[in-house]
Amino acid sequence: MTDEEVRKSPWLALENYSDKLTAEQLDYCIHEMPLTSIKHCSDKLTPEQLEYCILRGAGASAALAYCADKLTPEQFDFCVRERPSEALEFCADKLTEEQLAYCEDMIDD
Repeated sequence: MTDEEVRKSPWLALENYSDKLTAEQLDYCIHEMPLTSIKHCSDKLTPEQLEYCILRGAGASAALAYCADKLTPEQFDFCVRERPSEALEFCADKLTEEQLAYCEDMIDD
């Protein structure tokens, strides 16, 4: 894809052409579409890019749903605390007892 095509449709570039993007194009798309990045190419994200995506908008939800196994313990705990209902839905088997109690308490409130 050309730079112009990538800028015009970063979501399309991530969904269909992430393997063919240059490092600069991929980085641009990641910053423009963090949720799409987590969903469609979390395996291509650097640790810094993943951190960026998690901290944007509903990135914690997407991270729990699509790449919980790739998260550091700190990132996982952040996502659990940001999105307890999604943590229960997508990652209940990965939660510590303390995280599970937190999620259940937050849902009951």
